[in-house]
Amino acid sequence: MGIAFTSITVNTPNLENMVRFYEILGCKFSKVKVTIGGELFRSSLAGFELSLMSISSAATSYYPKVMMGFRIGDMEAKVAKLSSIPGVIMILDPTDMPDGKKAILQDPDGHSIELVADFA
Repeated sequence: MGIAFTSITVNTPNLENMVRFYEILGCKFSKVKVTIGGELFRSSLAGFELSLMSISSAATSYYPKVMMGFRIGDMEAKVAKLSSIPGVIMILDPTDMPDGKKAILQDPDGHSIELVADFA
């Protein structure tokens, strides 16, 4: 059997804005009780788990430490909502590319997020 990527946990000092950001993309979070660490919110995305955990502070870098991609519907509306969240930076507005419409932005913690329009 090969390897399968099943989850990612993002530690964040901006938990509220990060939860809002990923909820706009379509994540449905549940708060999970943990005995060690900060608050934890978890979302299941077609068998993949995205968790956000609160921490007191995080070092920032010129280059994003995490880069993720999501296929989404209604890109323009979601990008407009995402752009209103404090700390979100637009890198590439929704643009038609040879392989489909894409947008690139940074979430409130500076992680690079590539959005690909779902034409289904």
